[in-house]
Amino acid sequence: MNSFPKLLSASNKHNFSDLNNERILNLFREHIYLHMLKNYHSDKDENNYIDLDVFCKQHLTNKNEKLIRDIVFIVIKELEALGWKCALSFNDTGLFIYSTVNKPSSCW
Repeated sequence: MNSFPKLLSASNKHNFSDLNNERILNLFREHIYLHMLKNYHSDKDENNYIDLDVFCKQHLTNKNEKLIRDIVFIVIKELEALGWKCALSFNDTGLFIYSTVNKPSSCW
């Protein structure tokens, strides 16, 4: 990058919150993408879940429950459109992504 993007101009600061939310959504998509590529090699591997608390600690300065709920909802819809099933577990802090008829054994 040779210079800052024009989106970072002072006249655009009123859009920074929305831009940051989009950034977090894209980070979450990438997080899931890498998680699935690294961990999902058979049906039994689908017992590995996304720890939402860990993601929030890494990428959100304060625990913004509405933002993470909105992002999880968007991503679940996108994954379901690709044929995956999704379920939240552990008091909505674990996201299971699976392809089988039944939920993974750790999902309750």
